[in-house]
Amino acid sequence: MDRTDEKSGGIGIASILGKLPRETVVFAVCALAMAANLCLLLCNVWSTRMDYSFGYLVPIFVAYVIWDRKERISGYFAPSREAAKAYVPSRLTTFVDFISGAVFLFFCCVYIFFAWVYYITQYPGPFVFTMTWSFSAITLCMVFFSSKADLAGNIKPLGERLRLVGIFAFPCLIWMLASPLPGAFEERVSLFLLSLVSNIVYNVMDWLGYVVSLKGRVIEFPGGSVGVAEACSGIRSLTACLFAGSFLAAVMLDKLWKKVCLVILSMFFAFFANLIRAFFLSFWAYENGSESISGTVHDTAGYVVLAITVAGLLIFVALFQINPVPKEFRDNK
Repeated sequence: MDRTDEKSGGIGIASILGKLPRETVVFAVCALAMAANLCLLLCNVWSTRMDYSFGYLVPIFVAYVIWDRKERISGYFAPSREAAKAYVPSRLTTFVDFISGAVFLFFCCVYIFFAWVYYITQYPGPFVFTMTWSFSAITLCMVFFSSKADLAGNIKPLGERLRLVGIFAFPCLIWMLASPLPGAFEERVSLFLLSLVSNIVYNVMDWLGYVVSLKGRVIEFPGGSVGVAEACSGIRSLTACLFAGSFLAAVMLDKLWKKVCLVILSMFFAFFANLIRAFFLSFWAYENGSESISGTVHDTAGYVVLAITVAGLLIFVALFQINPVPKEFRDNK
């Protein structure tokens, strides 16, 4: 969508914001208030759990993405210069409006109920997690409600309304990654990953001829043993990589399929990078003793793997930005 040019008679961003419908302004204020409340609730998690310390970046990155897309947002609400024909909403549009209204009311009730329970018990547990997911759904619904018409009152087609919702997908959904999963679910995922990493490392070392045995999640060597602890499961780096991949996809890529591919790749990068770390520490412990991997070696391996993961994501971002069509042909379209 082309940017609005004030000199050419278009409507500026400040002018559009000043003329937004009252309900849209109310929705925006409600979303900001809910986001501020979530930040206060999640600050305790972000400050006490290192694997969720990236949460402090969430409100900053959300604000940046919205600011980066301000022209597209303002262009959506700007009245068309062409003579607009009256658009009659189809049955599908009416049905989607009804469904979004039902979803909105449901998650509002869920959010209010769990907020009430949390403030009574002061126990975060699954309550903050549920409030975060409810907030994401509520905010997307409010964006959809706000997309009904432009500033001149012209009704927007359903496709255009959904594209506006897509613009706000990252600012609304990224909050779900900043909230810790319920303990039971997180434990199950962690145990599955621990078992998977332990078995892969053991089988590869056994295939290479090393004298090893696996007992539970402990790999035993002739000179000691290495236990695959919870921190080695990869679940701690998974959320951080998903956050980094989602942000890079939202800011750097333009096609939906590219964004989805990069988010999926970030999960694979998190797993394989953690697997490389487990291999390195196991081989190091086999050659130098179990005690040799503590301290500097363990921490350095973690930082190196993190750097490899970030570099891999940036490489794929660059690959996704390659366009096989020459620039002169793209400009003439």
